[in-house]
Amino acid sequence: MIQKIKLGAIALLFTVFSATAQDLPQPSPYADVLQTIGLTDVKIEYSRPGVKDREIFGGLLDYDKVWRTGANAATKITLSTDANIGGTDVKAGTYSIFSMPGEDMWKVMINSDIDASEGSYSADKNVAVIEVKPMENEMTETMTFTFANVKENMADLTFEWAEVKWMIPVKTSVDELAMENIKSKINEIENAYGVYNTSARYYLEHDQDLTQALAWSKKSVEISAKFWNVHTLSKIQHAMGNNKEAIATAKRSLKLAEEANYAPYIKMNKENIEKWSKKK
Repeated sequence: MIQKIKLGAIALLFTVFSATAQDLPQPSPYADVLQTIGLTDVKIEYSRPGVKDREIFGGLLDYDKVWRTGANAATKITLSTDANIGGTDVKAGTYSIFSMPGEDMWKVMINSDIDASEGSYSADKNVAVIEVKPMENEMTETMTFTFANVKENMADLTFEWAEVKWMIPVKTSVDELAMENIKSKINEIENAYGVYNTSARYYLEHDQDLTQALAWSKKSVEISAKFWNVHTLSKIQHAMGNNKEAIATAKRSLKLAEEANYAPYIKMNKENIEKWSKKK
C-alpha cells in the first residue's frame, strides 16, 4: 500500500513538472530587427507589449518617468561599428534603451548598463540622451521598432505603440569605413585589378581623392584591360578635366565592349564620346 502511494506521488509530481515545463505563448513576445546602414549592422532586441484596451501613455505609463521601452527587460541596441544616434556619437557595442514619455516631448536614453531595469537605471551611465517630439499615429496594437528612410549612410529608428510614433536618425561613417576596407583589400591582393577598379570607381562616385582614383584605375588597366575598367578610367580622366585623354580612353573602352558584344557599355561609351566631344 505504501509502495503504491509513493508511486502515485511520483507520478503526480512528474505530471505537475511536465505541465509547468510546457512552452506557452508569451503575453509580450520577444522580437528583433536588424538593419545594415552603410557598413554598420544595427540590431534592436525587445519584448512587444500590447495595448489590450488600455490607456498607455499617461495611463499605464506615467508621463515623465523612466521606462524600459518595452516589456520584460530593457530594450537593447547593438552597433557593429561606431555610429551617431540622434546627434551623439556612440561607440560600437550593446546598450539598453530607456525612455521618458512626455505629452509634448520624449527623452530617449542610450545607456551602457544592458541589465538595468527602471529600479536600477542610472543616468550616469547614459552615453546619449535624445529629445524627440512624438507624432500622432494610427493605432498600433503591439509595440513595434522598425527602420525607415534607409539611405547609404543613415536610417531612422522608428518606435510605434498605441497612437504614438517617434523617429531618431542613426548615421554611420560609411566613407571612412569603405576607404579602410579598400586599402586593406588592396594591400591583401596587390594584383587584383578588379579591386583597383572598384576602389577607383568608389572614390570617383563619392567625391574622394581623384588623384588616388586615377592611380588605382591606371593600375587596374595595366594589369588587365577590360571594357569596364577602361570605362572607369575614362570617367576619372573626364572628372579631372583631361577631356582629350578621356575621349581617347572611351574609344578604347568602346572597342573592347564591341569585341565583347556587351551592349550597355557600347551605349555608355558612345554617349560619353558624343557628350565630351562637344566640350572640346
